[in-house]
Amino acid sequence: MSAAESRPRCRWGGEAVLRARAEAAGYRRLLRARAAEVEALRGAVGALHRQLEGLRDRRSGELAKYQERVAELEREIGEAEAEMARCLREYPALLRLRMALEAEIAAYR
Repeated sequence: MSAAESRPRCRWGGEAVLRARAEAAGYRRLLRARAAEVEALRGAVGALHRQLEGLRDRRSGELAKYQERVAELEREIGEAEAEMARCLREYPALLRLRMALEAEIAAYR
């Protein structure tokens, strides 16, 4: 083969190699960019997980406080019901006493 015949092949082959290298370099840049994005997203996910744990801790504290308040209110309701039951038991006796006093007052008039 003459030098002229081999020259286009080398030139074409060299261009293909250069294009492949440029393409590979582009893919490497893309890969580095994607790796940086992945790391940034991992950091964001970690921050979100920490934030979620903080929220869970805060909510569990609030929940315990609310449960304690509910228990306190239930105790107060129980005490109020007991007081109301005591009043209802005393009412008939007081009513009889009133009637007796009214009858006695009527007798003195």
